[in-house]
Amino acid sequence: MNFTYNLNDGVLTVALDGRLDTEASAKFEAELAEICKTNPHSSMVFDAEKLQYVASSGLRTILKMVKTEKDFSLENVSDSVYNVFEMTGFSRIMKIRKALRKIDLEKCEKIGFGGNGAVYRVSEDEIVKVNYNPSTYATLDLELSKAKEAFLLGVPTAISFDLVDCGEGRRGVVYETIKSKSLGETIQSNPELMEELTDGYIEQINKLHSIRTDNPVFGSMKDNYRTQVENASKYLTEEEGKMLEMILEALPEGDVLVHGDAHPKNIMIQNDEMLWIDMEGMSVGHPIYDLISIAVVLNGMRTDEMALGICGMDNATVLKLKDCFIRKYFKTEDPELIQKYAGMLDALRLIRAVFAIGFTSKNTAEYRPAIIEMARQVFFPNIQKIIGGVKYLVNSL
Repeated sequence: MNFTYNLNDGVLTVALDGRLDTEASAKFEAELAEICKTNPHSSMVFDAEKLQYVASSGLRTILKMVKTEKDFSLENVSDSVYNVFEMTGFSRIMKIRKALRKIDLEKCEKIGFGGNGAVYRVSEDEIVKVNYNPSTYATLDLELSKAKEAFLLGVPTAISFDLVDCGEGRRGVVYETIKSKSLGETIQSNPELMEELTDGYIEQINKLHSIRTDNPVFGSMKDNYRTQVENASKYLTEEEGKMLEMILEALPEGDVLVHGDAHPKNIMIQNDEMLWIDMEGMSVGHPIYDLISIAVVLNGMRTDEMALGICGMDNATVLKLKDCFIRKYFKTEDPELIQKYAGMLDALRLIRAVFAIGFTSKNTAEYRPAIIEMARQVFFPNIQKIIGGVKYLVNSL
């Protein structure tokens, strides 16, 4: 067996090639000990992409690494080698990841895109959501875990399959193909069903907000917002950063599932059933967080083209949905109350926009100066009014 190694940002990666049998294990263990002495590191990774076989002596060498290293993992393990770790129980005492299925995007149809990646059709039954931005790769495992755990909790969602290698360092998550339109697209093409579809939309939102869980995979939505405030504040004055913290203080923790981006294009309709998609932001929080994400869409976009791309509806249809949503969600036909809630949703939209100043996507970097200018003209001068609206909605939901 041969191996190579490299040290990068405290991670010592050892690439194994060949058979880790009895003869190879003793030599490998001695050489690895010397490498560890001369290469101080905080974690160790064995890259097993080319590892063909591991004997019991090889398992003992790996067991020593599990016991002596603060952070040890085995990556890119083939099915045959993984079976050995599973049969011997090693898969339960160490971090081990099977080799990713490979997908050739050149042979796939691109059917959607966003700030950090795109969606491709793999087959009639599968799509892959691909992340191009390496800084987002760490979230893919979490997204897959959230989708699976949400499904087990009874959240109607597209079935998720596996993490895949899409070539050129790109990673993706494979989901079942939903052979239908999104809620937004359905409303756009069937305006006569606006009332009925809005009822179904609100029903799905309320069902989600009725689920309580302490599963740590979801994390806290307020913590997510706290990170957004920290990142956005880097581009703002100290006083402006403190005003963002005032908004954060007005937002509660909460104890129910929230989607995090609950607009009508993130719900698909298949066989008359509404299914949530894009689960990476799903967390535990208060319903106000989903109302914030919905408000972004219900207040329209700069152009019809943007509105159609983001939520599946043109601006005229969005405004009609906004009125319908307010009436049904807040259960009122009072024109003054409808106008009051509409103003509050506009304020929630501003919160989402300003908190996004610190996002890392290419789109945010392009529009960041305009967002900051808007914040200084509209958001910060009205901060007390916005906080008042947030507190009112939190208490009424």
